[in-house]
Amino acid sequence: MLSHRAVTSLLLLILMYIVFQASDKIFVFTITCFFAVGVYELLRMYKFTELWRFIIVTIFILLSLFANFVSKFDISGTIRLFSVILWCFVVPYILCLRPLHIPKFIIGIVAIIIFLVASYSVVLLRYALGVWQLISIMSIAWIADIGAYFVGRRFGRHKLAPQISPGKSIEGAIAGLVSVIIYLLILKYFDVVIYLYSYVAVFKFGIILSAASVVGDLFESWLKRVAGVKDSGIILPGHGGVFDRVDSLIAVLALSYAMIMSLF
Repeated sequence: MLSHRAVTSLLLLILMYIVFQASDKIFVFTITCFFAVGVYELLRMYKFTELWRFIIVTIFILLSLFANFVSKFDISGTIRLFSVILWCFVVPYILCLRPLHIPKFIIGIVAIIIFLVASYSVVLLRYALGVWQLISIMSIAWIADIGAYFVGRRFGRHKLAPQISPGKSIEGAIAGLVSVIIYLLILKYFDVVIYLYSYVAVFKFGIILSAASVVGDLFESWLKRVAGVKDSGIILPGHGGVFDRVDSLIAVLALSYAMIMSLF
């Protein structure tokens, strides 16, 4: 399993490098299609019919392309507000509730919103900061996941959210936070990113985005528990589906976009 995860991660990194170096139109279209798979997986988890999956995925794609290519209005402020409300208030509140049945129309709306905010955020961050600084932001989610995974497996004793995801531990979450802080301290020390304007910012970004990573991960686990499934899909060997791979990333992208754009 671990070898499958490693091979899949390597292939994804290579594909990501190619896509991120592509033209703006190719980048936007590819990111939109990638997140559309996540939308499809979430709908599939909740047993939407093929017709409704097609309709909702199409709506997502059209909204994403419209926001990035067609709209003459600056919706960045709206997206930032949505990001903060969604990941700092709405989702944490949902995680405090026991997993329970959710009407399908709400799931459809949630699927569109969480992936639309993430896709718009990653496109705008690439445009504003460039490829390598965007990757440095995305790495926050990956480093938090890696730190939490390995330390949690070895030293995890206290459950973080047993009703949602029994495998996650408080020790793992702390390890993820420490790993992210160390990573951001290195970036700041060598002064290679513009969004870490001070060492105070290192801890601000580290704490908020590490928490976002955990919230995103738990939210997907909450949705899977309600749906009664183990993985969102099987498209990525060793990882499950696209939603399984980007659960923490979509939250980190949304909140990092809100935080960084407020600096300019």
